[in-house]
Amino acid sequence: MTPESQVLKIIQTTPELMSILELVRDCHLRQGAVAAGSIRNTVWQVRSGQAVQLLSDIDVVFFDPDRPASDDLEIYAQLTRLAPQYQWQVKNEVYMAHYNFSDTPEFSSVVDAIGHFVEVPTCVGAYLDGEELRLIAPHGVDDLLNLRCQPIPFYQQDERHLAIYRQRMAAKQWQSIWPRLEVQPA
Repeated sequence: MTPESQVLKIIQTTPELMSILELVRDCHLRQGAVAAGSIRNTVWQVRSGQAVQLLSDIDVVFFDPDRPASDDLEIYAQLTRLAPQYQWQVKNEVYMAHYNFSDTPEFSSVVDAIGHFVEVPTCVGAYLDGEELRLIAPHGVDDLLNLRCQPIPFYQQDERHLAIYRQRMAAKQWQSIWPRLEVQPA
């Protein structure tokens, strides 16, 4: 079984996550996906032998240059009406390239945007193409499956970028949840 198929199997055997993916698919978002912590945390829980529970918000990302940033709130409201038990976070990644740094190049797709999330194991997403589950993993899934955390190359380029990674690691405290997690110091 390939590493990617292992991640897909974890997602497919998590009914709650599959239901969320169906809700997102039914929103008909251009390049819409569930990403980041929703997928990462589920994989880490399974790999750590923990009960699967959604620990953080549900990150819904899409890439649609024809929609204004204000549509994020409309999609958020729609998802909240359909499934109020979740903390939704909806982002049109067209507008997110400059979130941490004003000199970041514009994103070209949702895959490009996910590939710019701070840590390698967070750079993951999934979506339903009809009934078929698809994975987005621009940096692969080895770190995700092996409970390793390091900044993507973009965040390793200088102290200014590494500071973002350090701040996130200090705030997240993931090793208290997943003691086997190896966090690369920066």
